Amino acid sequence: MSLTYEPLKRKPPEPGQISQRSSFGTVTIPGTPVGAIVSVGLVVICWFALPLSRPFILTTGGLGLGLGLLLYWKHRGPRE
Repeated sequence: MSLTYEPLKRKPPEPGQISQRSSFGTVTIPGTPVGAIVSVGLVVICWFALPLSRPFILTTGGLGLGLGLLLYWKHRGPRE
């Protein structure tokens, strides 16, 4: 018995279109409100199931928020 990996054959997005799917291993999370609910649910499960992960979750959440706001501020369009 051999285990082989064959990536899914997906059609690349057309020029100018943005793909709204992220793939984490075998879990595909769409970039929609439903994907946000799934992501928050995974964080909540990890928060309660793994108490040692709490400092990591808080640190990465804070760093992600800070970096996201910095990039948003840097790349937003000109203000009128």
